[in-house]
Amino acid sequence: MDNTIFLEVLTSAPVLFFLLGIVARLIRSDLDIPYPLPKLFSIYVLLAIGIKGGVHFIHTPLSMSDLWILLVAVAGGGLLTLSGFFVFQKTTTHANAIALSASYGSISAVTFITAAALLDRLSLSYAPVMVAAMALMESPAILVAAFLHKRQEDKGSEPLLRTLHHAMTNSSVVLLLGAFVIGLCLSNDGWEKVSPFFDGLFYGLLSLFLLDLGLSAAKKIGQVVDAPKRLFGLALLLPLVHAMIGLGFSVLLGLSPGSSLLLMLLFGSASYIAAPAAMRSIVPDANPGLYLSLALGITFPFNILVGIPVYLWLVTWIGGS
Repeated sequence: MDNTIFLEVLTSAPVLFFLLGIVARLIRSDLDIPYPLPKLFSIYVLLAIGIKGGVHFIHTPLSMSDLWILLVAVAGGGLLTLSGFFVFQKTTTHANAIALSASYGSISAVTFITAAALLDRLSLSYAPVMVAAMALMESPAILVAAFLHKRQEDKGSEPLLRTLHHAMTNSSVVLLLGAFVIGLCLSNDGWEKVSPFFDGLFYGLLSLFLLDLGLSAAKKIGQVVDAPKRLFGLALLLPLVHAMIGLGFSVLLGLSPGSSLLLMLLFGSASYIAAPAAMRSIVPDANPGLYLSLALGITFPFNILVGIPVYLWLVTWIGGS
């Protein structure tokens, strides 16, 4: 196994800042990122990845492969949610299983963005349509989870049309798709004027954002202690299985190593922003501490520190074989 891939990931500034946040929390430092800076960092990184994806996409002809990627993303979000529910319902309550399946059927935009930044650093290209795929994968998981809840309990559940509206107007989805459309509309001169902000400052602000997430992740890890041990294992195993499904689709679609890595992470990550926010209103009986802790405290650090380098090695090896 090529150790240089692991070194490239683990010595990148965003990952090192993420580790700093974890260490700071574990040694009980008073380090903190004051509000509303974390929210500002989140808005920035979503806008940056969206607008850059749109700019690159407009200069790339739309291929049949791109359409298949979008179809796989939408269908995958729903199917992963169903598979997650089938697994989680054997370990926890029906309400918790629905909320957990939504988190693990949806995606982590920050995991995607971290991997995309690494690919840029390594000069490994990926299809710009992957940004649109990321945005589209948020909603199917939420809709399937709402359907599962409505099937179990008719009264007190939201109408499906309202759920669809909530899913599509979630701030993360609006920022990603909105910035993507703006990128499509920008002229070369327009992009040159804003690129110092959205491109030149990207790594620095992403590093600060991951520093804050490191602090939050370390805090959530402690909340997992009281969870059933099987759920702890599923928070690691289920994303691996989902990532391998993503790898299978990547091979079938003939994607490049960069696009394959991103599709694996879209399939193998867990949402701790959009899906949990929706689940609080759709499945109020579920325990937010449970699905937030597992997604942010276990799956997210695993993908950042282990998943990205392992998956990158794997897709590079497959691409070169």
